[in-house]
Amino acid sequence: MKRPNTPAAPEPGDLDLTVALQLLRQAGHADALQDAVHPNLQKIIDGLCELSLRDTLTGLANTRHFLAALEQEVDRVSRSGEIALLLLLDVDRFKSINDSCGHLAGDQALRAVADVLAKNVRPMDTAARYGGDEFAVILPNCRPAAGRAIAERICEQVAQTPLLRADGSKLRLTVSIGGAHISPWRKASAKELLGKADQELYRAKAQGRNQVAMDTAVALPVSSEEKLQLLNHLERDADE
Repeated sequence: MKRPNTPAAPEPGDLDLTVALQLLRQAGHADALQDAVHPNLQKIIDGLCELSLRDTLTGLANTRHFLAALEQEVDRVSRSGEIALLLLLDVDRFKSINDSCGHLAGDQALRAVADVLAKNVRPMDTAARYGGDEFAVILPNCRPAAGRAIAERICEQVAQTPLLRADGSKLRLTVSIGGAHISPWRKASAKELLGKADQELYRAKAQGRNQVAMDTAVALPVSSEEKLQLLNHLERDADE
């Protein structure tokens, strides 16, 4: 028989606030700890919710967040009539980077790709680490020509990113990108869209890597001025 003053054993999954505070400290959420005597529980909860949606290595959205955002975008497109784009990309020959340069170099490569993605998405977009060396981007209200311009820009900027080995020599880093359009004319499931984007990703790799392959979409005319406006918008966001 349990004594009346003995606290019940915590159930699996119970939140240990000491561990929670330590995680927040490590993630840089020091503002949640400003009152050491009476911690602000709402800030702790908000910080943990944010952590639960982020990939710890790159800071991008994690797989769970990405899949939820993709489901929401599929539904939004069916109601709004606006075309959107899903990009899948992974690091070319990533295994050889890990094998020849070590896992620290592999982590450095993943963070470098994440930095390029973060600089090339709008606030309305979702950039995520989908798993391993694979990344994903959801681009709402994005016409095909503009989407290809963004994907090609990502490829170019990754290839121009300087990465150094421990011995000081340069490491060549490139990505391949596959794109699938989320169309209002035919509602596809998130799983189907991922399959299409994955097929295009493999096509980009088969054609020589360091390039973009897109599925066919209804041609929506996009002027050079519109593409320039979109890219300039991305540059302004990156500078802010």
